[in-house]
Amino acid sequence: MMCALQTSKIESYARMWKAMQEFSPNAFVDSTADGILRVEEGDYAYLLESRMLEYIIQRSCDLTQVGGLLDSKGYGIGTPRGP
Repeated sequence: MMCALQTSKIESYARMWKAMQEFSPNAFVDSTADGILRVEEGDYAYLLESRMLEYIIQRSCDLTQVGGLLDSKGYGIGTPRGP
């Protein structure tokens, strides 16, 4: 899967991607659950889509959002016409 940071033309995002690739142990996780577990274990920050982040931090008093959003995007839902 292609990461938005990987192809970003924004210098700070490109630097983040480079640092994540060079991080040891591996900076990447296989799932949101793995990312949250790693944050809870300490010394790890997990980048997460804002709606999911809001949902998770409302259910875990040990987690918090640090800083603002990296970007803002709207959401839309398409449905077929008719009954």
